[in-house]
Amino acid sequence: MSLRNITKQVVAFLLVLFVCIGVVMGGQGFLSASAASEIQTAFEERNVMDDLTGGTVGGKKFSLADYPHNSDGKPQIISFTEFCYSYYAEKQGDYGLYVYVYNPQDVAFDTQTNRNRIQLTYGGKASYAKYSLIFCNYSTQAGYEGRFFKFRVQLTDSQRSDILQTIKPDARVYKVSGIELSYKGQVTDYPCAQSYTYTGFAEGYGSELAASDTLSCRVNGFEKYLTLDVHSTYYRPEGTNGKNDYTQDSLHSVYFAIPRSVVSEYGKMTAVHATWLDATLAPVLVTGNREAYDDILPYLGQNVGTHTEGLKHAYAGSANYTVTSWAGSSALYGWDCAYAFNLPSSWNKLGGTVVNKTAREVSLLYWLAYAGDGTDSADGYVLSSEEIETKLKEYTQKYGGELVNDRYSRVLFDGVADSFTEVNIRADEEYSLTNEVLGSSWWDKLWGITCPSTFDGIKAIYEVTDADGLFIAERDYAEFKEFYDANKAENVIYLFRYQVTDFISAEATHFVPESGLGEKIGAWNSEDTNAYFMQETVNLDFDIIDVTCTKDNVETVLPVVSSPIDNIPDGTPPVHTTSDKELSWWQILLAVLALILVVWLLFKFAPVLVFAVGKVIALPFKAIGAASKKVKEKRIKDQGERARKKMDREFEKFHKESAKKRAKAERDSKKIDVEKLKQDIWSGKRDELDMNDAELYALSHDEEWLKEQEIIGQILYGSEDDWG
Repeated sequence: MSLRNITKQVVAFLLVLFVCIGVVMGGQGFLSASAASEIQTAFEERNVMDDLTGGTVGGKKFSLADYPHNSDGKPQIISFTEFCYSYYAEKQGDYGLYVYVYNPQDVAFDTQTNRNRIQLTYGGKASYAKYSLIFCNYSTQAGYEGRFFKFRVQLTDSQRSDILQTIKPDARVYKVSGIELSYKGQVTDYPCAQSYTYTGFAEGYGSELAASDTLSCRVNGFEKYLTLDVHSTYYRPEGTNGKNDYTQDSLHSVYFAIPRSVVSEYGKMTAVHATWLDATLAPVLVTGNREAYDDILPYLGQNVGTHTEGLKHAYAGSANYTVTSWAGSSALYGWDCAYAFNLPSSWNKLGGTVVNKTAREVSLLYWLAYAGDGTDSADGYVLSSEEIETKLKEYTQKYGGELVNDRYSRVLFDGVADSFTEVNIRADEEYSLTNEVLGSSWWDKLWGITCPSTFDGIKAIYEVTDADGLFIAERDYAEFKEFYDANKAENVIYLFRYQVTDFISAEATHFVPESGLGEKIGAWNSEDTNAYFMQETVNLDFDIIDVTCTKDNVETVLPVVSSPIDNIPDGTPPVHTTSDKELSWWQILLAVLALILVVWLLFKFAPVLVFAVGKVIALPFKAIGAASKKVKEKRIKDQGERARKKMDREFEKFHKESAKKRAKAERDSKKIDVEKLKQDIWSGKRDELDMNDAELYALSHDEEWLKEQEIIGQILYGSEDDWG
């Protein structure tokens, strides 16, 4: 739809205004800087009905009969107006963009908010952006009050400059995909899917020689956009992230469905363009102690460091309780945080321990939740996303003051980002989560030994085909499965992971004043650990602007129409807690009997135990001795092997020399008178000997030969005493 005659009426209005305020200079129609602001202000104050009456919409003269009240109707843009564009830099001061909205239900849209927005792109840009809408006025005619609204598109200097430099002077194209309007704090996105092409110029803003206005607008619809139903979820590993004993990784995600027909035509989703506002909650106290809850509740939002009326104890601050997650208290694992811990001197005692201060003194507590009846009820209590959102609204009514994102009281947050986060996350981006849990063995549990692990390769954009690799909260699984089953036939279901933040949850201890002491001592006794403090980052007005689909290496950007949502993860109990359960009489009796049995067994089997313990203690020493013996034996064996090789070499050398000497002796023996030798040496035995025996006998008395036999004996038997 177009509203061509609005621009002509605007031009006529401007010409009259120029004459009235004397801004026509030298007949050329140039505007002074001061006149520019007055022109825009005058136009914005002009009622929407004055702009519409007498105009033409979609080639048809405007008539109220065409815009009746309709309780089931949806708001729609009936004109997107370009105001006073000029390609002359000195005339661009009046440039602006305005939106006219038909409101068929006559509802009172929120006007004092920045949450009314329009989503558009311009020139040849593929990516879209959101811009806040500044309320100008609405129709006041009897019977048509609020039927039509007029807004100005809020542009920063850089945004305005970029538009003016990007659009082509002869054909200025603006593509509007949707408009978001706030009603009673709830924002709804309504599709527009219109392309507005402006040509020509209003009189006085184009050529200096133009005799009249030539401005016109052509409107075309487009079907290339997505309407998404976006749902939030989160995931936290079981253990901490290794920073300390009370901080976990928290993965923020959303899921939605894209029609299979779109995926078939444009390809799978490969990027998501989204925006949100980060805000960190102020410390939230969750308690399962009903008395403490009732005692503290009246003091929410009050500075307990200065409040004195109705106190039961001089230093109690909030009635009769101090609550701390300080690690030095009876809680083993804690965030150094305390409520009503404002005692002034070194006499401050918690559970018998003297302390001076804590790192985080919560003198102003704005959040309090009751975990229900039960001794350890807080240890397993999940503060749901719905309950947190409900408390945000209730406490905003209670505390008021400055608002975050025009909705929630600022005091409910520790920190709020200066501006919205805007990202365009690609499918190849991944996340890693740390999961550091207490070891499963009794030894690990006794000494607090943790077993760190990581979840690596968590894809930012994940196409869901089964229940594996979802990384969503267990409490959200049933709702997710219902959504998946209802949409999987005609749609592709995607999980979009976009942020990892720190989630803090630490067990807290309730302390009560020690009785019988003077008011100036300020001593406290621990009552129980049935509580915890928690903090988390929430994403306000998370909104998907557009998505990119890729097919055959061709990327297509599809604008998205989706109402913004708050991603508020659940508040979960601490990883480490201690039980406050008291044993019943029969449990105590069993424990005593068990102790007696253990003592009796110790006395009865003490010698055996001592012997066994001795054996166990001796085992490592025996092992060391055995190992030492093996090393010694190996060393001796190696030494013997080296000696044997050395003897082999010496024997070989000596054998060669002896062989030469024996050969010489043999030659010399042949010169001996054999018969005489027999007579001199072997008288009476000459019948038993022959010449060869005589020769052997002679050789046996050769000293060299004896030396040879000695060497052989040493090799075979080790020493002369061992061989003969």
